[in-house]
Amino acid sequence: MPLRRALLAPLLLLLLAAGCAGSSGEGGGGRPEVAATTPVIGDLVRQVAGGRAEVFVLVPPGAEPHTFQPAPRDAARLSRAEAVFKNGLGLDDWVDDLIESAGGEGQTVVELSRGLEPVGAEHGHHDEEEHGHHGGHARGNPHFWLDVRYAMRYVERIRDALIRVDPGGEEVYRENARRYLRELERLDRYIRERAGSIPEERRKLVTFHDAFPYFARAYGFEEVAVVLPNPNAEPGSRQVARVVRVVREEGVPAIFTEPQFNFRLARTVAEEAGVEVYEIYSDTLPAGDGPRTYEAMMRANIDRIAEALG
Repeated sequence: MPLRRALLAPLLLLLLAAGCAGSSGEGGGGRPEVAATTPVIGDLVRQVAGGRAEVFVLVPPGAEPHTFQPAPRDAARLSRAEAVFKNGLGLDDWVDDLIESAGGEGQTVVELSRGLEPVGAEHGHHDEEEHGHHGGHARGNPHFWLDVRYAMRYVERIRDALIRVDPGGEEVYRENARRYLRELERLDRYIRERAGSIPEERRKLVTFHDAFPYFARAYGFEEVAVVLPNPNAEPGSRQVARVVRVVREEGVPAIFTEPQFNFRLARTVAEEAGVEVYEIYSDTLPAGDGPRTYEAMMRANIDRIAEALG
């Protein structure tokens, strides 16, 4: 965090200049301008905002939100946002320093995970080599959106926040949210059906990154190992050996990695364990080919998991 504060300090002049030249919180064409920290959150906000608000995303597709460093252009634009949507629980708390440097007065900051009960908080301060899960999530695991029911909670909070900053758009935001919540209901049913098609004894997940406890709990999977408990550090040799041992003992046929992480390491672990590697998504949407929305991401994930484990 000291490095982030040092990087943010010289941005203050840019923020002040942007504030003087800005349009008092409105984007182009008089539309409210709002910010989202990650591509996944950005898509949820866009689904509710429709064309009524201008939505910009700080973390680009393919980048890792845990370790993202904001650029001057991010700071300047953030200073004009009427609302900032973040996940919280350590995933994107770097945005708090950005908001503080800009003054942050008058902005609505919405922490979408606030009040939800995270898993893994009790493990956050332990050594990742000793404890295979939750080593990088001291305040609890932040990846609620990988359970669609939690994503629906996010959508409701986004709707309510947009209405607060733009009361004139209430009808639009409520109708967009109703439509999208119906789509998410269908998505949730699809994932449950696809998960149910996998034999129960094969519903075991070994993931590269500790992002899937809510997904596993919601859709009937067992998380048996994580290659990278802490997204801020490479795993040690003991952790890698532990994962290989668990994969062999549990008879898991695949390891699931994510495009923003070290594929070579995942492939090395998989080769040593004698299993295949499959790519799925969690923190972000891909920069190249792949799903462009949250719904498409979740469908791609369950289809890939069913292919690997079924």
